[in-house]
Amino acid sequence: MDETQTKPTLATLVRVRPGIRSISLETDLHQPTVADGYVLTEQARVVLGRLLGRFAGTHTTRAWTLTGPYGSGKSYFGLYLMNLLAAQLPAHASALAALAREDSMLAEKVQAAGRLEATRGLLPIPVTGYRASIEECIGRGIVTAFTPHADSPDVARLLGEDTGLHANAPHVNGDGRTFLDLLERTRHTAAGLGYSGVVIVLDEMGKTLEHVAAHPDEADVYVLQQIAEAANRSGGLPLLFIGILHQSFDRYAGRLDGTTQREWSKVQGRYEDIAFQEPPVQQMWLLARALEVDAATDHEAVGHQVRADLSAVADTAWRPATLDPERFAALAVRGYPLHPTALVALPYLFRRLAQNERSLFAYLASHEPFGFQEFLGRHAPGAMVRLSDLFDYLAANFQGRLYASLRARLITETLERLEQAGDKLDLLERDVLKTVGLVNWL
Repeated sequence: MDETQTKPTLATLVRVRPGIRSISLETDLHQPTVADGYVLTEQARVVLGRLLGRFAGTHTTRAWTLTGPYGSGKSYFGLYLMNLLAAQLPAHASALAALAREDSMLAEKVQAAGRLEATRGLLPIPVTGYRASIEECIGRGIVTAFTPHADSPDVARLLGEDTGLHANAPHVNGDGRTFLDLLERTRHTAAGLGYSGVVIVLDEMGKTLEHVAAHPDEADVYVLQQIAEAANRSGGLPLLFIGILHQSFDRYAGRLDGTTQREWSKVQGRYEDIAFQEPPVQQMWLLARALEVDAATDHEAVGHQVRADLSAVADTAWRPATLDPERFAALAVRGYPLHPTALVALPYLFRRLAQNERSLFAYLASHEPFGFQEFLGRHAPGAMVRLSDLFDYLAANFQGRLYASLRARLITETLERLEQAGDKLDLLERDVLKTVGLVNWL
């Protein structure tokens, strides 16, 4: 009989924290608990401080792009920022209180920037881009943001037929000048509702750029320059604009002629671009915090077991240079049932696959062959995910990507040797060979 049928498995003791999933700005903005799961990493803290300093200081920058690979936390950061700056959102109070506990000075800057003591803060306008004009995407977002206030005469005029902003036709009638007038009216309408300004977060901005590149006769990237200029001169009734991108403007214009590409680069120059990607050590903390171990678990025994491996891990230089031994030990214990070496390797594994946090958390949450959930269901408490398990996961789920890589030989050679050896190798020997193969590939 299978041992897992008579004994409890790790699946009964370990779970992945709820909320580890992709973020949708529109649907998640009004969720009261969505900001509770946000981890204010050092990267996020620096970006938040930079935005607040440029917005509320002596500078005039109020238009930014956050650029980073898929799943690097940009959308969640945008959601978190809107919750901080908008007092009427259900998660605002808890998000601001949590920030105050971690960084009281930054929390004070948020309150001052949003004028939260005297107003409702900034009206949040979340937009998820799609393959349509920039004006249409933002127009749809404005409709959604103001619809709850439709009883206001000012809002009724804003959403009137003359602008084209109504539920059945969320587009903007007229030219670029008309669209800028709409943004101006949006700011003043928000002020009439008790807000101190407006913050627009355009997620998936690349989709709108793809549309502009594919239809240069119908859409114009110049409107983004106009938005940036309007934001930067918005004064005491601020308009903040944040576009979320996976790559720079000019990469979306790759098939256009050289002159047009240069024009796109000039437009991007109107925005302050902020690179957004968590470093590997921070991703390790995110992984560890995503795991919850049942209270019935013997945490002392787990800690002893993990620490027993740490001396060997340290002797082979697996500890990241930026972590002292005590912090690495705390991280390793919190990351159970990931073995310390697996915890270190996972961010680098997905980086080499040109993926990132979304893949990290997909690994934790999905039921892929040899994935984390399958490991939990097959092993008893005390087992740990090791480098050999990551090799099996890699080989089972990414063979197509591996074969397209110049480094694929380091994995395929290991697979060939395992197949050739057959039963001549015992389990430990096979695991050693897999570990060597994975480390070579990394």
